[in-house]
Amino acid sequence: MELHEEIGAVRRETVLDAPRDEVWARIASPEGLASWLADEVALDDVAPGASGTVVEDGVERRVEIEEVEDGRRVALSWCADDGEPSLVELTLDDVEDDADADAAAGPRTRMVVVELPLVTLRVASLATLRAASSAARGPRMAALAA
Repeated sequence: MELHEEIGAVRRETVLDAPRDEVWARIASPEGLASWLADEVALDDVAPGASGTVVEDGVERRVEIEEVEDGRRVALSWCADDGEPSLVELTLDDVEDDADADAAAGPRTRMVVVELPLVTLRVASLATLRAASSAARGPRMAALAA
């Protein structure tokens, strides 16, 4: 089992026979997101702060665009009325030439989609804060005792 499975994340990766700018054009618009992310997308724009809804497998989710790195990444949060909120990130990278690739095929793009439940991020943040707090207390307590 991989770490992303252990923490409840879903990760999908695909290599597309298209240059990154063409793939970006498909995910940088609400219509394009619908082709990759959900059955229906009701969103005015793919820009930080934009909000709307998506429908996937008959389930409607509220969605908000969190971050956009032009040409490379879109991060959004979404949540169904009866579900837990998740962070979804779509990332594009150029595929480097490899010996097995057909040079005539042209540029290729790797798309990675990761969905991470926000509760997982909260738990990880709390654990990190506790660890930092313990580390900070340790040396101070030792100094006071000396």
